Amino acid sequence: MSTRAAKRAKSNSSEAHEVYGWKELNEDLNNWNYLGGFGGQNGVYQAVAEIQAGKDLNEHHCLRHDDEKLVPEIVELLSNPKIQENWDNVISFNPNGLWSSRPTIAATYARMDMPEIELIPDGQIVDDQKSIRLIKVAIEPAWNLPAIAERLKIPEPKLREKLAKYTQIKEMTDTSRKVFLPPIGGATVYFFGDPRKLADPKTQVAVRCHDECNGSDVFCTDICTCRPYLLFAIQGAVECAQRGGVGIVAYFRKEGRALGEVTKYRVYNARKNQEGGDRPETYFKQTENIAGIRDARLQELMPDVLTWLGIKRIDWLLSMSSDKYGAIVSAGIEVLQRVSLPDELVPRDATVEITAKISAGYHCEHAETTSIQKIISDITLIRHRSNLVYKYVQSGESRYFELDESKLSSVVDRVVNVMNRSYPSPQHVPYHSRARHFELPDGTDLVKQLYDGWRVDKNEKCRRLVDLFVVSVLTDAGAGTAWSYMNKERNVFSRSEGLAIASYELFLDGFFSSDRAMKDRVNSLGLRDISLEQLRKAYQITDTNKMIGLDGRLKKLHNLSASLDENPEFFGEECPRPGNMVDYILKHSVEIPGSTKRGVSVKVLWQVVFGGMQKCWPSKLLLGINGDVWHCSALKEPGKAGSDLVPFHKLPQWLVYSLIEVFERFLDVTFHDFELLTGLAEYRNGGLFIDSGVIKMKREEMKSLVYDVGAEVVVEWRALTIVLIDKLAEGMRKKLNLTAEQFPVAKVLQAGTWQAGREIAKELREDGSAPIKTVLDGSVF
Repeated sequence: MSTRAAKRAKSNSSEAHEVYGWKELNEDLNNWNYLGGFGGQNGVYQAVAEIQAGKDLNEHHCLRHDDEKLVPEIVELLSNPKIQENWDNVISFNPNGLWSSRPTIAATYARMDMPEIELIPDGQIVDDQKSIRLIKVAIEPAWNLPAIAERLKIPEPKLREKLAKYTQIKEMTDTSRKVFLPPIGGATVYFFGDPRKLADPKTQVAVRCHDECNGSDVFCTDICTCRPYLLFAIQGAVECAQRGGVGIVAYFRKEGRALGEVTKYRVYNARKNQEGGDRPETYFKQTENIAGIRDARLQELMPDVLTWLGIKRIDWLLSMSSDKYGAIVSAGIEVLQRVSLPDELVPRDATVEITAKISAGYHCEHAETTSIQKIISDITLIRHRSNLVYKYVQSGESRYFELDESKLSSVVDRVVNVMNRSYPSPQHVPYHSRARHFELPDGTDLVKQLYDGWRVDKNEKCRRLVDLFVVSVLTDAGAGTAWSYMNKERNVFSRSEGLAIASYELFLDGFFSSDRAMKDRVNSLGLRDISLEQLRKAYQITDTNKMIGLDGRLKKLHNLSASLDENPEFFGEECPRPGNMVDYILKHSVEIPGSTKRGVSVKVLWQVVFGGMQKCWPSKLLLGINGDVWHCSALKEPGKAGSDLVPFHKLPQWLVYSLIEVFERFLDVTFHDFELLTGLAEYRNGGLFIDSGVIKMKREEMKSLVYDVGAEVVVEWRALTIVLIDKLAEGMRKKLNLTAEQFPVAKVLQAGTWQAGREIAKELREDGSAPIKTVLDGSVF
């Protein structure tokens, strides 16, 4: 009896294990007790090669050459007991394959050159030649048949029967042989960044699980989105690694949805030659006509690679596939944010595919970008969608939060106390506006000072104030705790106050104007000519005075320039400037009977700010839509594009609040429909409700993790904030005996929600940080 046969006999005769897990599978492979053969889809080539080599290649593959070294980063990761905790759930390959007698896993270092991808060299992930440093790991399949049958919900005898039919392996029905080495392709996992960081639960992770498409991936044919999405995902993975996280692209050999290229090309021909030509409504039907089934990829097995790596949370899942998302979530892996393929990357001939997939529930809104933009531009949707999220959390289904509204009264008391310290009475509370940051501690009102000092008519004075307020609000988002600004009087300001004073002095210096003779103005040409270096100098940024999100601020200024040029209806033609909206608002206002004032709807101003300045509100969803808009999977209605989008529009709403003050204070224009505006979903307002116990985090680790602003945990938090500000406003009005008209949300915010949030954060945390940590880039919070 050969050594191999003896090992197999020993394995077969040993007492059966109660649980057949990864250790038992590894032992059977080492004892040559398996069905099928090593080599996967290359096994038959190796069989013929054995004849040519004149030696047993199975035995030869078990030899380890002296020059063969294991990649230390992979060894350290996979040797970690925490990483191995769930390896029994890895059932489609041997998780110990790196060390098995005949290796079924191997790793190596590599460089990747992708000239199509815009990359920024950093000396670590991307070198000065823009080559990407990475580690790649190859995996050959090894199926745990009892576990495979259980996961696929197929009786094991039936599974073995069909495998015997398609492989012609008669021993397949022998239930003592639990491992099957299928003649299929395996997978390659590409790591961007240090894979050892995966052992730290705080590490941010970007993932794409990509199924092979030779025509698109290699030869760039354009009937599908496979290659564009692969490139897009690689860029996302690299950028995640450059931020200190780990990017992963897992590439599976499942050509043509595991139906093969011959079947795929037959489907292509049928789609193109059918009556009426290729079209979305018959996309999947033609696959069924040719192959008998839409898809044979067994996505239920795909998450094994992620489980093997110990991944329990994905910060960015670069995939539209509802099947892949469902499989990953079913594997117990939390997905914080799904990232769709940008519209501009969809090839011309792939429109049929992407449209059909959207209709089937894929995570993308490409097919209805225009209608979705119209929907999310509706200011009433902010409150409506936030209320849907609120009800979802109330139901107890949220993974992240629960509510304790009994503590809302204490929040009311806290905010009222803040208000009483700041103002003589509720009637003295102004709007939450950028103007508050132009009021100095010594009582100086810079806005009033400017208005009184200009020797022009009141309309031009207001145009100039609008110019100032627009650039000041656009450049106001978290600068970080390390940055401060010293004004000309050598007083030091930080945070929003510092950003406000900086914008004020830059405005007066003509920084935003193209005409040195007209410094007190903002115009499109002046904005377009601002460089990053000029902005860095203007904000006094040094190695010891660092600001978060400078690039984002510059981009907003450049986008404002483009918006001004593209919307002459709002901003004028000869010298496009934000202040020209004054004329548009006055034109659409009407006289109020019995009053010297004029009235206009908030909707008109919203149209100018959100519609006319649309490029200033880019969406990070990469869907070709604009605005502070994010996904919440709990709201998703299958087949209904945009149903899971939750808009907040924090910055444009704050700009509207700020501009309303200018119009009402200096032009005697009043606004109705004020109640359409909402509270601002930012970290101080939201932090107030968490720190007060109204919003409770369900998991302790949420306090230590850092989330992207598009993560669903942050989306839920912000939506809850919108609704709770409304409830807080009701409580304050009741306590103060005021109406909604007398005390709108804009005054509730200024009365003290933001300040109360800052104060309670300082009481609970020495650094005064928010209870949920987010990645700030100067564009949202």
